[in-house]
Amino acid sequence: MKRNLLITMIVFLLPMTTMAQAIEFSGYGGYMLSGRAQYYRGEVDVENSGIWGLTLGYDMGNGTQVQFLYTNSSADSETVDYDAILYPYHNLRLKMENFHLGVEKSLGGDELIRPYGVIGMGLTSYAPQEQGYDTRIFFSMGLGAGVKIFPTERIGLKMQARMFMPLLFDGVGIYCSSGSGCGGGSSFAVPILHGEFSGGVVFRIEK
Repeated sequence: MKRNLLITMIVFLLPMTTMAQAIEFSGYGGYMLSGRAQYYRGEVDVENSGIWGLTLGYDMGNGTQVQFLYTNSSADSETVDYDAILYPYHNLRLKMENFHLGVEKSLGGDELIRPYGVIGMGLTSYAPQEQGYDTRIFFSMGLGAGVKIFPTERIGLKMQARMFMPLLFDGVGIYCSSGSGCGGGSSFAVPILHGEFSGGVVFRIEK
């Protein structure tokens, strides 16, 4: 599924190369802060860990950039199974990946220093590295802010802070009444938050 998602995003972004005013590629590394999440029969405590990521962005004018983001991190975690009697605790190594499409917006600045904000949506994958456990994939959102510094026209540096929020949907319902017609709605919870602090290198190609 993750491979199909990556191919879909690449196919979606390829036509934008003809419309973009500039193309940016960046690679970065940093540190991720995680926490504790509950699920239907237990909870998992994810330790803080290192993280690395890649972004591919297309400048569309007016300080707006359409962006694809990929991040990768691995962290030790401890799970507690409420239903287990003999062995309720399990130590796991989790591989966590984010696949997001988003929009980056310039917040002013000049040719040298360029602050920005970013919002994205996509999928977050949790893959235990031990046998006997299934990979879980959640719809997720991301928010962030940072600054880019371009000492040269084509190569720059960036520092940023991001927050990833995997969403657990509790249910979807459709309701009808004789007076107001029909409507629908859904509810969801944020099972865990990940905070990222990172920095890296930006390569920019003007068209």
